[in-house]
Amino acid sequence: MKYSEAEKQIKALSSKYDVYMVGGDLTVYYKNIIVAWVNSEERYLLYNDENRFKQLPFSNKIYMILAELASTPLDEREEEKKYYVKVFDGLLGYLNIDISNGMMTAGSMGETDCFKTKFTNKAIEQLKHRDDIPLDWNKVILEDAEEILNKERGKNYEF
Repeated sequence: MKYSEAEKQIKALSSKYDVYMVGGDLTVYYKNIIVAWVNSEERYLLYNDENRFKQLPFSNKIYMILAELASTPLDEREEEKKYYVKVFDGLLGYLNIDISNGMMTAGSMGETDCFKTKFTNKAIEQLKHRDDIPLDWNKVILEDAEEILNKERGKNYEF
């Protein structure tokens, strides 16, 4: 189980739950009080305050989610990094793969239901072996998709 999957499942149970990564550990809060966490450095380590935890709404479900996360190997909990493949300068200089037919085009970095624009290292290696993608892979630039997204979130736009 990925950290993001555990967070999504817990937050879906109640709006009173918050989930944060604190010191590398996935930490669960109920009404702003820490109720449980999963250790990020050692597999199978799950902590909770039993007296408080058993009184929580959906405590059994939360425990099962956290137990599944805690039993997941450490290297499988993180999302795989994704990259934009920049093939030339400009807003429309990114590799886009048409989902319906697999054809390559250049376009924006905006991923849609029609175009895939973010790729894992494994997917990029597969793209490099395709004869129908005429790129010099030594000249393309891989841009960290998460890093770009975080930069965009931090910008203040004035209208």
